[in-house]
Parts: sequence; C-alpha cells; structure tokens
Amino acid sequence: MKSARIRLGEEGERAAKAFLLACGYRILHENYSTPLGEIDLIAQEGDVVVFVEVKARASREFGPPQSSVTLAKQRQIVKAAGLFLQRERLAQAPCRFDVVAVTFGGTRAEEPEILLIRDAFTTGGTAIF
Repeated sequence: MKSARIRLGEEGERAAKAFLLACGYRILHENYSTPLGEIDLIAQEGDVVVFVEVKARASREFGPPQSSVTLAKQRQIVKAAGLFLQRERLAQAPCRFDVVAVTFGGTRAEEPEILLIRDAFTTGGTAIF
C-alpha cells in the first residue's frame, strides 16, 4: 500500500504533466532515473530541453511547495540532466530547469493551484525563488 506522501507526489506529477501539456510542452520522459538521481519530467518547449522538478503539498501550512527544492536537490537534478544530455547526444541543446509547484486544497476533488517557475535555477545552483 502506498503512503499518503507517495500518492500526493504522484497526483502532483499528474497535475503538473497535464498543466505543461496544456502550456504547449512536449513530455519526453517521466521519472527519468539515473545513478545520479531522478528527474520528475523532461520536456521540450520549442527547441529547449526542460528539466522539471515537481513539488506537491496538500496545503500551504508549511510554506509553498517550491521552497523544498533545496540547493542539494538542484545539484542532483543538474547532474542527472547532464547525464541525460550526454546519453541522448544533446550536449549542445539549449536547456533550462523549471519547477512546478502544486498545492492541493482541502479536498482532492478541488482543482490544485499550479505555479510554473521557468528558469527556476541555474546549473550553478542559483534559485530565483
């Protein structure tokens, strides 16, 4: 049986994926796993490869979801992204790192609040939030 935390994460990723598709992104991979870590979504917007970290929370009681994208998490995503670009022979492709913050209301029947933060951080780990 899945924990409530895992279910929340899965629901957040489904909501984020639907949101990105509606915004014109093309999803290339979901839950891309490497020895260096996992990337929630890898997408393409125009000619840009976008590495997306999805953070979901059941409420804002403990702050916004994006606040949990730590510097350590950013570094892990950057390393995994580098491996993806190398494996796919896309080393010269333009890329960026986005965060999708999903906040659910009191009940899951409500539509979640979704915030897309484009260029949320850089390869050097400088976050804009």
